[in-house]
Amino acid sequence: MPSKDNSDDAITTLRDGLQAIRSKKGIIGYILKAADSASVDLNDPSQIVDYAVVSATTLEEGEKLAKVFGIGDLNKVVLEGERMKLLLLARGDYRISIFMDKTVDHEAVGKDLNLA
Repeated sequence: MPSKDNSDDAITTLRDGLQAIRSKKGIIGYILKAADSASVDLNDPSQIVDYAVVSATTLEEGEKLAKVFGIGDLNKVVLEGERMKLLLLARGDYRISIFMDKTVDHEAVGKDLNLA
């Protein structure tokens, strides 16, 4: 089990990385969810609930599909629509949802966070 110091370091590193990619062109925002807290930074704060629902539903359904098809633990989901996409990363106790324009390279975003 990770120590509180290691957990604090991990969340700080994630937050720093998310803040760094947040300024990149095409990034709409992110939700960083831990077991007992969440950080949200979105272009339009009035849509926090909408983005949170999309994020949670995508994670839940992805986990169901992973279980049904026996593909193991869910690490990454990319949900792509006509204009935007969601990169959802599951790392330990953390769930990271990054919302971006469809044209953004989600693989590069993951690499920038050292998570993909």
